[in-house]
Amino acid sequence: MSSVRQRRRRGFDAERRLVHMLSRVGGNHVFRIPVSGVGGLPDVFLVNNRDDRVVAFEVKSTVRGKVKVKRYQVEKLYRFLSAFKKYSRREAVVAVWFVNAGKWVFRRVDQLLADDVVVTVDEESDWEP
Repeated sequence: MSSVRQRRRRGFDAERRLVHMLSRVGGNHVFRIPVSGVGGLPDVFLVNNRDDRVVAFEVKSTVRGKVKVKRYQVEKLYRFLSAFKKYSRREAVVAVWFVNAGKWVFRRVDQLLADDVVVTVDEESDWEP
């Protein structure tokens, strides 16, 4: 299998893993958007009407110790969330599955940044499902 196909498969598997994990939390409705690279759409999003919350995720998977998420990928999360003004909690989150460590790191992005977002395997998550 080519390395591009392996990376896509790893990304697909991480998105499905995240959907499964988030769906186990009561009140969550979780959706995977299976069209990589389509402008303005997150990889996964969560709606919880009970908690008045909507979360847009950029999902990454890596065998390395860190991953870089481009600024434009974070911007698309904010554009998506702008359609959900009725929700008091609108959150943009970078979710990284570190394959070799077998762990998720969730990084909440509270504002648009001037730089790319770098997430490392040694970090603790600052967002919880």
